[in-house]
Amino acid sequence: MSAPYVIAASMIGCAFGWLLVPWASDVLLHRVRDRADAWWAESLEAYRAFKRDHPEDEPSSSASGTEGAVGIWRDEAFVAGLAGSLTEERLQALAAAGFKVGGLEAAGTADERRRRYSFEPRPRSRMLCAAALGTAFAVVATIVPGVPAAAMLGICASAMAVSVVCDLRARVIPLEACGLVAVAGTAFQLLACGPAGAAAGLGTALFVAAGSALANRLLGARCPGGAVGRGDVRCMGALSLATGAGALCGFAACYTLAGLAALAGCAVGKLKLGDGMPMAPFLSAWLACGAAVGAAWA
Repeated sequence: MSAPYVIAASMIGCAFGWLLVPWASDVLLHRVRDRADAWWAESLEAYRAFKRDHPEDEPSSSASGTEGAVGIWRDEAFVAGLAGSLTEERLQALAAAGFKVGGLEAAGTADERRRRYSFEPRPRSRMLCAAALGTAFAVVATIVPGVPAAAMLGICASAMAVSVVCDLRARVIPLEACGLVAVAGTAFQLLACGPAGAAAGLGTALFVAAGSALANRLLGARCPGGAVGRGDVRCMGALSLATGAGALCGFAACYTLAGLAALAGCAVGKLKLGDGMPMAPFLSAWLACGAAVGAAWA
């Protein structure tokens, strides 16, 4: 591609990183929080009703109907309490509802949680977003032939930038960002690699979903919250669709970097075995590596 085209793409990426990424991150963080709060309130009320009818029992996540749904919520609340990620107000509400909270810990207040689920960027944060996305758009313009295909991959890069911000802020990868990666990524594969690339991505996405479900089942006892989080599974499936034949290379790059980061964190005492990490930064490496390999093979 010509130098003016690459420069124009980089400028567009910088503008998106400065303006769009912070705005979209804040909007999606609020949406995630609102959905989670509504589910929590409904589930807590259902748990109170269950305890009124069965004061000596706890709802089972393996049961059918309402009890099963409340059981899943109870299990997740218990894991969150063990991890120290419940607010003080939620821990008190659980205790008042008859939930055994011994051994569970609170992490801050509801106001602190609201601040985590928002993003009001300082100039430095905007500069980082602009530099990262500007560089990504320049690379896309260099390696991807055709403006439509490059535009679709640029949308994927923008959605992953939003995912990184949300994951670093609140340890969530929004469903909307994953959906955008899946749709734009499939369009990119069809434009750049044809039906074979899209089919390869779909096959890898199904494999990733099945493998994650198996890992969560096998490691459920050691990882009560799930060995692979739902947001990570959604994002990996979307990235598989976006990277097609390069998905396995992207997977390898992602988890190699994550493993090295975990080892480094343990070596300097910042992490312990079993600690979780925000995965979106490493999943961005999946997109970069996988898309580059897939485009080279096309």
